[in-house]
Amino acid sequence: MCIEGCERDWEELPRPALPLTVGIDGGYVHACEQTTRHEGWLEVIVGKSSPAEGVAKCFGFVQGDDQKPKRRLFELLTSQGMQMNQQVTFLSDGGETVRELQLYLNPNAEHLLDWFHLTMRLTVLQQTAKGLPQRIDAGGWGGVVYPA
Repeated sequence: MCIEGCERDWEELPRPALPLTVGIDGGYVHACEQTTRHEGWLEVIVGKSSPAEGVAKCFGFVQGDDQKPKRRLFELLTSQGMQMNQQVTFLSDGGETVRELQLYLNPNAEHLLDWFHLTMRLTVLQQTAKGLPQRIDAGGWGGVVYPA
């Protein structure tokens, strides 16, 4: 956990800046000279932290090789002036690795599924619904007849 202090201490902090927005995503990269399907894959996590005012900072690391990825992200956010009483919004794909990384960095953090990944999930649901049979009411008695 990277959260520092307690609620009493946070109330004494100066008024925080506007919210920080952090976009974060993960993906897999493989070596071109791999000998098997399972060998040579690396999970890479990249993101961008954008304060309401000031310069945005990008970050990236290899999940399996970095010993303290959460601490690295926490230090990046504090270098941009993040306080424990400041609102931080994380936008991600909801993947397990990315979700674990952003937990417990700030008590006022909000974790949202980004629009791209939300749209992907809704598209899958829409395609599933298209494959369902159409519902037809038969004769007004409320029975349902499925066409052959």
